[in-house]
Amino acid sequence: MSDYEVFIDDAAVDPADGWRFEWVNPDQRIARLFGEHRSIDVLVEGAGSDWVVTLAGRRIPVTVRSWRERILAAAETNARAHAGPVEVRASLPGLVVAVAVAEGDEVADGAALVTIEAMKMQNEVRAPRAGRVLAVQVSTGETVAAGAALLRLE
Repeated sequence: MSDYEVFIDDAAVDPADGWRFEWVNPDQRIARLFGEHRSIDVLVEGAGSDWVVTLAGRRIPVTVRSWRERILAAAETNARAHAGPVEVRASLPGLVVAVAVAEGDEVADGAALVTIEAMKMQNEVRAPRAGRVLAVQVSTGETVAAGAALLRLE
């Protein structure tokens, strides 16, 4: 297993045999690819795992994941694939000022579910994944403690 995994258009790619990458001017993000009998200048922009490589006038979005990032992404994918019902809990104590869903509603990943007011600030509790609401366990006007069950998603 190599130290990094590279994706172009969400497809894993392997480095081309016989080519190597070398920075020419790292401050300006200019690099060079060296092959057996030629070299190509490239512009590399980005940070973290999301990059854009400009090669021969073509901008190519590239994702580079370290070994740790690959393991975490695989674990997240595996968890989502095998996940059963999930209980959504309050992350802080406060007053429930809105419940945006009802039992049986289909919700998208990241959809607003419940709004809790704490210290005069309203905080939205969002869906951790897409699913169907199995049960709503709070109502508007109710005070909840941190960690209190708000609802269950299937």
